Amino acid sequence: MRIHRPPGRAGRPWLRRRLAVAHRGREVLEQKRRALLRELVRVEERLAEARGAWTAAAREAELWWQRAAVLAGERPLELARSLARGRADVSIVWRNALGVVAPAEARVALPTGELFPAGGSAALAYAAEAHRHALEAAAELGAAELAHRRTAGELRATTQRLRAIERRWIPEHERALAELELALDETEREDGARVRWLLRRRGRPSQPGPSL
Repeated sequence: MRIHRPPGRAGRPWLRRRLAVAHRGREVLEQKRRALLRELVRVEERLAEARGAWTAAAREAELWWQRAAVLAGERPLELARSLARGRADVSIVWRNALGVVAPAEARVALPTGELFPAGGSAALAYAAEAHRHALEAAAELGAAELAHRRTAGELRATTQRLRAIERRWIPEHERALAELELALDETEREDGARVRWLLRRRGRPSQPGPSL
């Protein structure tokens, strides 16, 4: 990275200000990285819990569906399916934390109306309830997976920005400042040597001698 600094002595305060900003940015990014790590642990726990709930709910729904088919037969199941009107609606409650906009909650609204045909078995009612729970668990799992992806992505991006500042931005500005300091010192020595040479040419000492 080529640093286009002001020429001469004006480059010194310019580089020092840039370094101060970089060090402050590093501190802020490090704090954010640690906070994101804690948030990722929380999101991973939520994701693991959601996966477990979905697996259990799906197994329960499949079990009651098979029982309803055995006890009531296929025709009541098809009739119950035809009575359902509309589709389930899933809404997401969003949350912004540490720059990550992610789902905090998934809400499921089922269509209203008669579901069970007359004379339907209790197993059919249990199957419908089990599938409702499975749908809610699936919505929560999807929300947890999206929250995990976004949190992990923000953590990766934050870590990359932090490493870029630590490994490239700060070292290059420190090197530029050191080179400038060296060049300014050399220039000052050369200016001093020229001044002393001119004074000697004029027959005057470069420094006042001791009083006698």
